[in-house]
Amino acid sequence: MAWIREEEINVANIIKVMSINPKAMQAVQSLNAALMFGGSTLTRVQEESIASTVSAINKCHF
Repeated sequence: MAWIREEEINVANIIKVMSINPKAMQAVQSLNAALMFGGSTLTRVQEESIASTVSAINKCHF
């Protein structure tokens, strides 16, 4: 669709789909940060390792 302008932003593709609504995109990013990073005694590396392993097992592409 030629009328849609795409801009390169440095976020995960699952978040990029919301870029048409920046307020919603920011809200989802904030929610993700609150849920995934900061609410446990695990380190960021441990949390990322778990998330990566679960994504690989689920054959997730992002």
